[in-house]
Amino acid sequence: MGAAPAFYKPEEDVFYNDGREDSLLAFITAHPRQAELKGSPEAVLAAIDEFGHTQDFLMNVGKHKGKIVSDLIAKQRPQTVLEIGGYVGYSAIMFGDALRKAGGQKYVSLEMNPKFASIARALIDVAGLGEFVQVLEGPCRGSLRKLARDNSTDSKAWDMIFLDHSKISYLNDLKLCEELGLVAPGSIVIADDMSRPGNPAYSEYVRAPAQSKIEARKPFVGCVSDGGLSLGNPFLVYKTTVFEGLEPTGLPDSVEVSYCVGAVTPS
Repeated sequence: MGAAPAFYKPEEDVFYNDGREDSLLAFITAHPRQAELKGSPEAVLAAIDEFGHTQDFLMNVGKHKGKIVSDLIAKQRPQTVLEIGGYVGYSAIMFGDALRKAGGQKYVSLEMNPKFASIARALIDVAGLGEFVQVLEGPCRGSLRKLARDNSTDSKAWDMIFLDHSKISYLNDLKLCEELGLVAPGSIVIADDMSRPGNPAYSEYVRAPAQSKIEARKPFVGCVSDGGLSLGNPFLVYKTTVFEGLEPTGLPDSVEVSYCVGAVTPS
């Protein structure tokens, strides 16, 4: 692919679901270098970046922060990766490719918006990852429960989970993953956009000592009946590291990597 400017166009007040995703698909479908795109994750990512550079901003993880996660996949060699918040498939292509190269077995991307899910599948197919990356369409929490129900193995836990959906939902959905056993000792949870806009409640939770989480949870046990609020598994212990990176626009951002290193014994 040809050289392109370093960064995406600036993020606007309205920056998604205004037709730009359809324009992206049309841009890729009509790209003059179709032969290079077919079956090449790298070329498809470069073409998506080209759109972000020259046409419209896209809320992708981008190549700078994306490399942090791809390098972690190459180093840790997980067998399974679950992505919560797929958008148009950029991260699924980048991380799915990294997982396949590392010998992994399963990449699942959750996307609530039907249009975005359809575009993601189309771009994933162009990249040659359609047989490896699965896009599940629908509300996140319903999809998480379905994954837990459908898992036929003894362990429901995923080796790696990448959070990149509604920031306000990070903590509640992490707690649901804990409750469902999708996170367990040995899992790695990665949260995007932890400087822009940041997520203090999530960061505090993954850093909190187990005992303080256990005490904070006690008054609420048995009080939640609608399933909308999750209490999590406070016995899990995380070790968290922050990796500084750049948004696709060039602005500073970071990702938090939380290793679930064990669980304390309930008293």
